[in-house]
Amino acid sequence: MKRLKGIPVSAGVAIGYAKIIEREKLHIDRKSIPKNMIEAELKRFKDDVDFVVKEIEHLISNYSYSKENEEILTAQKMILRDPEFSKRVTALISEELDNLENAISTYFTEITDIFNNMDNEFFSQRLSDFEDVAYRLLSHTLKKRKNLLNKLDETSILIMENISPSFVTKVFEKKIQGLCTEKGSKNSHSSIIARSMNLPTLVSTIELLENIEENQQVIIDGNKGELIISPTKSILEKYEKIFQQENAEKEKLQKLVNIESKTIDNRKIKLMSNIEIPEEIDQVLKYKSEGIGLFRTEFLFIDIDELPSEEEQYKIYRKIAEKCYPEPVIIRTIDVGGDKFSKILNITHEENPNLGWRGIRISLENIPIFRQQVRAILRANIKGNVKIMFPMISCVEEIIEAKKIIEECKKDLKKEKVRYVEDIEIGAMIEIPSAVITSDTLAEECDFLSIGTNDLVQYILAVDRDNESISKYYKPCDPSVIRSIKLTVDNAHEKGIKVAICGEMASEKIFVKLLVGLGIDELSVSPGRLLIVKNEILKCDKKNAEKLVAKILRKNTSDEIYQLLIK
Repeated sequence: MKRLKGIPVSAGVAIGYAKIIEREKLHIDRKSIPKNMIEAELKRFKDDVDFVVKEIEHLISNYSYSKENEEILTAQKMILRDPEFSKRVTALISEELDNLENAISTYFTEITDIFNNMDNEFFSQRLSDFEDVAYRLLSHTLKKRKNLLNKLDETSILIMENISPSFVTKVFEKKIQGLCTEKGSKNSHSSIIARSMNLPTLVSTIELLENIEENQQVIIDGNKGELIISPTKSILEKYEKIFQQENAEKEKLQKLVNIESKTIDNRKIKLMSNIEIPEEIDQVLKYKSEGIGLFRTEFLFIDIDELPSEEEQYKIYRKIAEKCYPEPVIIRTIDVGGDKFSKILNITHEENPNLGWRGIRISLENIPIFRQQVRAILRANIKGNVKIMFPMISCVEEIIEAKKIIEECKKDLKKEKVRYVEDIEIGAMIEIPSAVITSDTLAEECDFLSIGTNDLVQYILAVDRDNESISKYYKPCDPSVIRSIKLTVDNAHEKGIKVAICGEMASEKIFVKLLVGLGIDELSVSPGRLLIVKNEILKCDKKNAEKLVAKILRKNTSDEIYQLLIK
C-alpha cells in the first residue's frame, strides 16, 4: 500500500480502479510548402477549424452541466474564432510557406511563451484552455484522433499527468468515480469544472505516474488530499463505510437547499459563501447561498505585469452583484502581501512578510490603485447589494482614511455623471489583536465587522499557519481565540452592528455551535461546505449553545475546550 499527497480540489471519497490515460505526443513535421499549395492549405485550415468548433458546440449542447462549464467551453470556441489566430496562421502559411500543422503549432507556442513570461498564476492556470484547443485542432489536422474514453466505466478512477477542461466534461459522462492528476492547480478551469460536478479530485499529486499501475485499486481521499494505492483490506473497509456515509449524507443535505438557516429556537444565522474567483458563482447559486460574505479580489493583482483597469474590475464586480441580487456581495479590497506576492505593487520577499506590507497598508500606500478599485466597486453597486470590506485593519485611523477615499471617489463619480448608489455599507476584517482590542472603536466607524479566523489564530498565537513544523501550535479553540471572538461580538453588538465569521472556523462542523453561542450573526463558508454548516445550524439550540460557551470561557486550555466541543 502507498499513500501519495495531492492538492484536494473537490472533496469526497472515491474508490475504484486506476485507468491511466496519456495523450499521444503529436509530431509536427516542420516542412515548407510550394506557393501553388497556399490556397489548398488555407482551405484545409478553415475546414479543420470549422470541424473543431462544431465539436466544441456539441460538447456545450450535450455535456455542459453548469453555467461555468458552458462559459469555459465557449471561451475555447472563441480562441479558434479569434481574428488574431486566423491572421497569424494565414500569414505563416502565405508568407513563410509553413505547412498548416507547423503554422498552428507556431501560433500556440508563441501564445504559451507570452503567458509563461508573465509569471502570473491567473494566466498560467488558463494555459490549459489554449493547450486543449491546440491539441484538439492539431490531432484532427494530423488525423491522430484516438478514443481515449473506451477504457473508462463506472469503476474507474482516471489518472493523468494533466487534464483539459473539455476532457473533464467528457469523462464525467462516463460516470467515473474520481480524478487524479500529477500536475494542475486548485483554480484551473479543469479544477473548477470538477468541483462543479462534485467529482472527487486531486491535482499536483507528487510522483503520481511513477508510483501507479493500470488497474490497481485506488482510493481518493478528497478531504485529506491523499491517493491510496492498493489499500489493505482494513483501509478499504474503512473507506467503503466513509463512502456510504457520504452518499447518504449528500442525499439528506440536498433536501436542505430551500430551508432557511435557523436554530431550533428560531435564531436566524445568515449563511453566505466565500469565493476566490468569479467562476465559483454557480456553486453559490446552486446551494441557495444568502449572498457572498467574502469575495477575494487578489486574483486580479497577484504577479501580473499590467494592472487591471477600472473598467475590467467594474465588469467583474457588477456581474457577480447582478447574479447574486438581491442577496449581498461583500467585496474585500486588495489583500496581497504575506504569502501572496505582487510584483506590480512592489510586494516581493520580506524577512517577515506576515508582519510586513499586507492588506489595507498596501492600498493606503498605493492610493491611485486603491481609488481605481473603490471606483469600480462603487460603480458595480447599481442595485445596492454590494458592500465593501477592508482587510488587515490594525487601527481606527486606517478605516477613517479609507472612508475619506471612498467619499472622494463618490464626488468624482458625481462630477463625471457616472451612475452609482450613494449609500454603501463599509466593513472591517478583524484579524489581528489590535483590531480585537479596539473593536469597540472600529465598530463606531463601520456598518459591519467580519472576523477572519485564519489570520486571527495565527497572530494571537504567533504561529505561522503555513509552517507545517509548528502546526501543532495552531489551535482555533485556544482560550485566547475564543475570548477574542467574544470581545469583538460584544463590542459590535453594543454599537448596533452585526458580526460575521469568514475564516475556516465557520466551515468546520465542530465550531458551529460555539460560534452560535458566541452570538455570531453571519457565517461565510466555501460553497461546498454550505449545506454541511446549515445542517449544524438547524440542529443547534441557541440557549444550549450559550450555556456551552459559558462553560468554555471558564476553561484554561485548548484541550479542555476541544473536549467540550466534541461531546
